[in-house]
Amino acid sequence: MAQYVPDPAGLPAEDLIEELGVNLAARYAGAEDELIKAVAVRAYRDLELQETIRTTAMTPHMTDLFARAVARNKALAELQALRAQSIRELQYLAAQMAEKLHSRDLALEVITLAWTEGEAAAAERLGMATRLPQTTALTGSSSQAATMLTLDLTSRLEDMALRIARYPQDAYQRVISFTASNTILGAGTNLQSQQLAVQRFLSEGITGFVDKSGCNWRIGSYAEMAGRTAVNRAFNDAGIWRMQQVGVNLVTVVGALDSCSKCAPWVGKILSTDGSTGTVVVQHATSDEHITVQIIATIEAARGAGLHHPNCRHQDIAYMPGLTIPQAGQEYDPQAEADREKQRSIERDIRKYKRRESIAADPTDQKRAALKVRAKQAQMREHVELTGRKRASAREQLTFTDGR
Repeated sequence: MAQYVPDPAGLPAEDLIEELGVNLAARYAGAEDELIKAVAVRAYRDLELQETIRTTAMTPHMTDLFARAVARNKALAELQALRAQSIRELQYLAAQMAEKLHSRDLALEVITLAWTEGEAAAAERLGMATRLPQTTALTGSSSQAATMLTLDLTSRLEDMALRIARYPQDAYQRVISFTASNTILGAGTNLQSQQLAVQRFLSEGITGFVDKSGCNWRIGSYAEMAGRTAVNRAFNDAGIWRMQQVGVNLVTVVGALDSCSKCAPWVGKILSTDGSTGTVVVQHATSDEHITVQIIATIEAARGAGLHHPNCRHQDIAYMPGLTIPQAGQEYDPQAEADREKQRSIERDIRKYKRRESIAADPTDQKRAALKVRAKQAQMREHVELTGRKRASAREQLTFTDGR
């Protein structure tokens, strides 16, 4: 029998978790990409004017020192005016972008959809049983539980919106600091080298997001992680809440063959949602028989040991004695996890060079970045052919994310 029942719309739970995480990440990665391009345009314009100032100060045929100083000061004044204008424009653009993201109830939309689908999937699965326990009297409500998840995701999204509001000005001022002293001194490195340094700096994107475990993320990957984690938790919690309404307090974990070392030990195991552990005798789900079940741990203990960590996509499905067949043969496979991580790494590289291509200072840099993109895409084709993994083209696009 199937390991879990698809939702009524036909979208499997793992696809729902992936899709909502990707969609959320795309909103923030798209905003990031637009802001980075805006900074790049102004940074390259700034560098070109700085080069004009430097060459003016070093022009051999301009023997009149006074005329040279006048020309240099005029260019410096123009540079300062352009910088002030650039900062104002970037501040306005960032504020508009942050407000647009903030005005949407993204967290509420995501959690509501995930909760609804999780509850519906659990209800459909429970419908296969004909011998269910008596309905239990539970305190609280599903809306209260969903609200807590919504508040947590909202807080994460607000942090990202604040960083988006600050990033363009901070990035532009950082770029200015690269060469400001050289401009004043009338000396500096080659313009093309300066442009390449700016390109590399901007291609790093918006960074500095730290999760509860201390891991650092870029904004795109942080948005994806936060969305996927929230969706998975809402989907699972909604299902558990629905199960408890009819007295079902046992779940079993289902997952992929490339499960990480934290999750693999729990796949196929039976867990309780009411604190029960050990060997218990329970009624068969479809007959008057009773069968013996081994409960490995509580769901909270499993989560405390690493199950459902950030970015996890494993699901908790109702375990109905005698009817549910727990997933078997699941062992931690270091090679499978390594293959998945290598694929994620190549995807990040593809996005990195696509970002460099999109903000290239000139056709030469753009062509160089495009060659890197094609080389990494060839590496990806070789990797999926060698490992048999499915290529996820959406993850290679700038609109997906650009994080590590």
